[in-house]
Amino acid sequence: MAESRDILHVDVDAFFASVEQVLDPRLRGKPVIVGGNPNDRSVVASASYPARAFGVRSAMPIAQARRLCPNAVFLPGNFKAYREFSERVHELLLRFTPLVEAASLDDFYLDLTGCRPLQGPPLQAAERMRAMVRAETGLSVTAAVAANKLLAKVASDLAKPDGLLEVRRGCEAAFLRPLPVGRLPGVGPSAEEALRKLNLVTIGQLAEIPPASLEQMFGAWGAALAERARGRDDSPVVAEAGRPKSIGRESTFSQDTSDRAEVRAMLYSLTERAARQLREEGLLARCVTVKVRYADFRTVTAARTLPTVTDQDKVFYEIALEQVERLLARRMRIRLVGVTLSALVSLQKRQGDLFAETEFQRRRRFYRGLDRLRDRFGFDIARVGPAPPVRDEE
Repeated sequence: MAESRDILHVDVDAFFASVEQVLDPRLRGKPVIVGGNPNDRSVVASASYPARAFGVRSAMPIAQARRLCPNAVFLPGNFKAYREFSERVHELLLRFTPLVEAASLDDFYLDLTGCRPLQGPPLQAAERMRAMVRAETGLSVTAAVAANKLLAKVASDLAKPDGLLEVRRGCEAAFLRPLPVGRLPGVGPSAEEALRKLNLVTIGQLAEIPPASLEQMFGAWGAALAERARGRDDSPVVAEAGRPKSIGRESTFSQDTSDRAEVRAMLYSLTERAARQLREEGLLARCVTVKVRYADFRTVTAARTLPTVTDQDKVFYEIALEQVERLLARRMRIRLVGVTLSALVSLQKRQGDLFAETEFQRRRRFYRGLDRLRDRFGFDIARVGPAPPVRDEE
């Protein structure tokens, strides 16, 4: 390890479903599934643990979840409430250290290095933090302490739900060795299957492969994989500081696909969600970057700068689609697609074109109304383009 750090990973258990149970205590102990109407084609965004006992999982089609758990309570989702609860949890974590990084709405990293004189040993601080979050929000959280973000994330996944785990100094290799390779962040089902074909089933087996060999087989992803298998991660905990430099979304397909329509639909959904966050932040973007990862893990990107800044889904999607069509030049299935909006400026700094201003404001009113509708009834209540229902990050 490059330096001795105390990193804490905090993950709210079954976040969306848990918030719904706090808002309506009658749902406690019941199978709750968030993600849409059981009669539509949306997917599960979150499932309470009683629902998971029936085999329901995030990203599963709602229709399948209904077959597995027909007596569940199905809810469309309330993104505004989820964001408010996320902010409350974030504020509580800041009582322990100013270095709090929100990786997602329910996923946080804390750097407690140097906090022992004030907070005590990290494991004790984590236990107090968990009790505080439960008392003040009604939510249960799982936490893990380790020397870096990678190890803390792996450990908290193992400790769920409502658990606490510490990876002690000097025990990192022993902790990782027996775990399946799928436990490593960034190794999804397709990657796990590719590694299994090479007889690499556990992280310990993966760690024995020379980094140069993994890089030769998988490129830059292989080099990163070699570091993760050895428990190495020097990335810092980055506290929020002002305006973001970019806003992006990406998604890995449940199965590698060669269906161009599926790729275009996913791209639209990701663009919608990135544009929505842009509007929530009061920002406009000028640059659109798309990313495509093939089944062999080769990743390609393309970007284009717009003539003027905007925050509107349709404009971004047209540019993103143009770029992704340029990238789809290989006869190979697609594993992942992503879109990032950058070159951000505040809405207040926008200089409008006299002739285009009326149309811009008309479209802004449309998207503001759409955002309010989704805040109330869930993101999938309305779709403007060819987007399929895609789960919000839990």
